[in-house]
Amino acid sequence: MNDTAVPTADPLFAGLNDRSITAIPTTVEKQRYVTSVAPRASNPGRWVEQPRLPIPTGEHAVIECQGNIHVIAGYARHRFDANFHQVYDSKARTWSLKAPFPVAGNHVAGVAIGSKIYTFGGFIEQNRCPHSRCFVYDTATDQWMPIAGLSRPRGAISAIELDGKIHLLGGRDVRSVEWHEVYDPAANKYSERASMRGSTATQPFVGQRDHMGVAVVDGKIHAIAGRMDSYDFNTSLNAVYDPQSDSWSFRAPLPTARSGPSCVYIGGKIVVFGGEATGRVFGTNEAYDPKTDTWEALTPMALPRHGLHGATCAVIGNMVHVPGGGPVPGGSVQGAYHDAFTFG
Repeated sequence: MNDTAVPTADPLFAGLNDRSITAIPTTVEKQRYVTSVAPRASNPGRWVEQPRLPIPTGEHAVIECQGNIHVIAGYARHRFDANFHQVYDSKARTWSLKAPFPVAGNHVAGVAIGSKIYTFGGFIEQNRCPHSRCFVYDTATDQWMPIAGLSRPRGAISAIELDGKIHLLGGRDVRSVEWHEVYDPAANKYSERASMRGSTATQPFVGQRDHMGVAVVDGKIHAIAGRMDSYDFNTSLNAVYDPQSDSWSFRAPLPTARSGPSCVYIGGKIVVFGGEATGRVFGTNEAYDPKTDTWEALTPMALPRHGLHGATCAVIGNMVHVPGGGPVPGGSVQGAYHDAFTFG
């Protein structure tokens, strides 16, 4: 088993193509956006710094599995096709390297069920050239094995588990797509479900999204924010999928439209933070109350960033962990910074 503790000489931040970058460029100060038009929450929460990643990484999968955090593939060490598999032991508060990801790339979707992590698609070039290969990782043996591939290659898929099955929403092949498939780990097969759609009949293309956040609340999936094709065309949609009726409906939209945010259901709220837009990187942190269909503003990220895929963040106890990510719009800089949000 590969279980190598990682003392690192890597800087906290690193340029993708420009090797001279070892810190966040000062120009980003004018690009950071941390405000919200939503009313401030009575308990806005706080951010707590955590042990840094060994390797600065962006556009990677982040998945919690049995109390550990798995950071898989992405942009790292001046490449857009990294295969690093960094794992954080939340009890020991240390990072180690595990078995490399089988397909070096970025924008990989991933979900944990029990002791196994399932991954789907991704890009093999910088935010383009999708593939259809999928894998399962066994945490007990530190081994990756192939599973049935996607019927249509794509990257930047949003994936989430519901009732033992994995819903794969949107993503992009050459352009953003509205596809909705469900993977059954027991049968190793996919089935089609109702595609995402726009909020009105005159907005059919808004259903085509990638780089969005997803969360399960009361047996339904919320697909929030994202973009069509590029961050020039971000959305604030809060679309809700009901598996019982195989249909979509809509709730109050995210106050701050963006793509590439992190999203999680915790403490009775859907918390959405980070993201990017043209010329902007977001630290804005907003919470949705599904009981009242309203949004409120939380404490902004201490370090605004974007580009976490898979589950987009990792919940351990009452802490929402955010390891790595891009501190500037686009993929030119990757980070090893790791912090966590908590209402406590």
